[in-house]
Amino acid sequence: MCQQPKFQEGAVGIDDADFPYQLLVPAELEEGKSYPLVLFLHGAGERGNDNKAQIRHFPERMKKLQEENGEPCFVLAPQCPKGVWWTGQRNRGSSGVGIAAPIPSMRAAIASLAEVVRAHPIDCDRLALTGLSMGGYGSWSLASRYPSWFSAVVPICGGGEDSSVARLAGLPLQVWHGDADTAVPTDQSRRMVKALNKLKIPVDYHELKGVGHNSWSAAYGDASCMELLFEKKRNPVAMQKATASVLANAIGREERIAFLGDSITQAGDRENGYVDLIRKGIAELRPDAVIIPAGISGHKVPDLLKRYKKDVLDRKPTMVFIYIGINDVWHSQNGRGTSIEDYEAGLRTLVQEFRAAGAQVVLATPSVIGEKPQGENELDKMLDQYAAVSRNVAATEGAILCDLRQAFLDHLMIFNPKDKSKGILTGDGVHLNAEGNLFVASEAARALFQATNMSSE
Repeated sequence: MCQQPKFQEGAVGIDDADFPYQLLVPAELEEGKSYPLVLFLHGAGERGNDNKAQIRHFPERMKKLQEENGEPCFVLAPQCPKGVWWTGQRNRGSSGVGIAAPIPSMRAAIASLAEVVRAHPIDCDRLALTGLSMGGYGSWSLASRYPSWFSAVVPICGGGEDSSVARLAGLPLQVWHGDADTAVPTDQSRRMVKALNKLKIPVDYHELKGVGHNSWSAAYGDASCMELLFEKKRNPVAMQKATASVLANAIGREERIAFLGDSITQAGDRENGYVDLIRKGIAELRPDAVIIPAGISGHKVPDLLKRYKKDVLDRKPTMVFIYIGINDVWHSQNGRGTSIEDYEAGLRTLVQEFRAAGAQVVLATPSVIGEKPQGENELDKMLDQYAAVSRNVAATEGAILCDLRQAFLDHLMIFNPKDKSKGILTGDGVHLNAEGNLFVASEAARALFQATNMSSE
């Protein structure tokens, strides 16, 4: 008897509560082969704890297609509790507050994804995201928070925070909405598409004439939608170029952007390092913009205090990206680290001095010393403490935060399923490899774009 694709039940624990999920597993898995996965966020009508209702619509459709000899794939369908949304609230307009932290239901969806990629042969370059209605809102939110995770995103009859769409640059997007939808106004998708168009970020928008709230029937029956979800691969190169292009369109013609830091930033100025990628990314649109590289190997916050005037301030930067902290922590192993008090005081001085000179400042948290899961690397606890200081300094001194520490941890949670100590974003657990340079270049460009918005207010 021929095997059939089937749903497997699972659950994850978040804040002492269990959140169920269903995983559609292909009928047969070939040894050594990996398969695409689509994360599906259901609508309000499928909420509950029965771990059944959420497989309606897209998951059941995918199961039927595979039974009819369709391409094998995984579909992950977490379930949201009754009375709860995927996002903190259902936005009816733009609040301008940016991306809110994930609430427990969304954290459960994320945790279920991390669990599944560790337990099954998933092709992590083909992780797609889609959702309908309430799940459409969830899709916009999750994609905006973690754009580097996904190969494509298809939000259906939802909406989101349009002030965050710059983060979606380089991510293939297909949006669906019926123009007769009375449950979720069509304006919710139109507003997001309009914001994307304003930033020249491509989006494939399908507004269905005469169709009400069930626009997912047309979307999931469309060949281009299925191709996007299952065939598209993550493309960090395209994403990095797109984020740099969005930044280039936002900065002044003679912008002067300095990158101050240690060996990571020094290496970042080399061919295809993160600084060089940003330089090349903005050069076509802003040839008069100046990049000021100021990274020196082995440096810590006290070292930056000794040279920031000569290396950066005297060169009249309009924006400064500070990426420091790794050596302040790492060198503590041989007694040459920086006390947390001196670290905080030094960061405050740097931010204050640059801002007093009229420059916008982006302050990055120290990223990683080892790529194992959080808490399993020797210096994780200390890194977390120093990263918390960087976050506080940014918040209290008027700097834009580029939270590389959290960004690395989130990325590694999904893309390091074997829990390697290095080789995902770094070559040695600290210094960036090619993928890491693309990743940091994208994160830095997003933060610098945010800084341009501050300077124009």
